[in-house]
Amino acid sequence: MPTPDVVIATLRHSRQEMRRELARVRWWRRLVQARKDLEVAQLTDAEELGSLGLADAWEALAADAPTSTELTHAVWPDSTGTTPSSVEALIALDARLESYETRVAENLETVTSQMVKALGEKHRESAPGGSRG
Repeated sequence: MPTPDVVIATLRHSRQEMRRELARVRWWRRLVQARKDLEVAQLTDAEELGSLGLADAWEALAADAPTSTELTHAVWPDSTGTTPSSVEALIALDARLESYETRVAENLETVTSQMVKALGEKHRESAPGGSRG
């Protein structure tokens, strides 16, 4: 059986990974939402959108972002044709991301609870008069 220190270190690492993944999912959801907004604006003949700052977006992508081809294509499509189906595809993609985000957040909460419990057990064991059991 692993020692309390090993359990805590493992849970701490898992928690850090879940937090990092949750940040990535939320980042992608913001990009997908922004792309959907641009698609809707083009469909409604909105005024000129001006500079989209795609260079900045690519720089952000390079900063520890997931490299999923599907997400990249959805956010920066090869074609310029905007259709209602492209907006629907972005809505569906965001729904999948939202579902994944929920699962990652729940997993983070579970790992955090396990870590708190392990820290409490370690504290009780190290306290004067503490016992195992």
